[in-house]
Amino acid sequence: MRLVVSWVLVAIGVPMLVRSELGAAPFDVLNTGVSEATGWSFGTAFVVDAMVFYAIGRLLGARLGWGCVAGTLAIGPMIDVVLAVLPEDGRLLVRIALLLAGIAILGLGICLVVTTELGPGPTEVLMLGLVRRGLGIVPARWIADGVPVVVGALLGGALGIGTAVFALAMGPIVKWGLRRLNYEPERRRLEAAATGF
Repeated sequence: MRLVVSWVLVAIGVPMLVRSELGAAPFDVLNTGVSEATGWSFGTAFVVDAMVFYAIGRLLGARLGWGCVAGTLAIGPMIDVVLAVLPEDGRLLVRIALLLAGIAILGLGICLVVTTELGPGPTEVLMLGLVRRGLGIVPARWIADGVPVVVGALLGGALGIGTAVFALAMGPIVKWGLRRLNYEPERRRLEAAATGF
């Protein structure tokens, strides 16, 4: 149930950031850039980009799960649906509210999906792979968010002040949220190293 709820939260939070037009979440800067460059729908770009990130995260030692593929296939179409029904609003106050609410919703969704250990999202796989290599949660999250921002920006993705707010805030938010849920990736990494798994 926690896994499914996390998918729904991500599918709601991502379009909220997109509609704020203040800058998409880092991974969605990449998705909007790929969509712009290829003509694919946002949902299709999300699925393709996610598969690339899963491969990179796995190479870094992160464990994948069935939830990775299932979540990606479920979230992509849900994002397209929410984007279709979520209206655009040019008022700055509404856009700021969408940005902040979207960040909070995505932070909760990220923490929920990581703690299920059934298969996290694409940037979470990269983050956990970096944690497994010895980085702390916050710097690992910053790198996991920084890579798609750079690539997406080069492709013309939806970059803005909201992207910077998200990228800087999400590392501490995830670290705090995982601790509140009694989940510590660093401890899990050390335990895995000690047992050989």
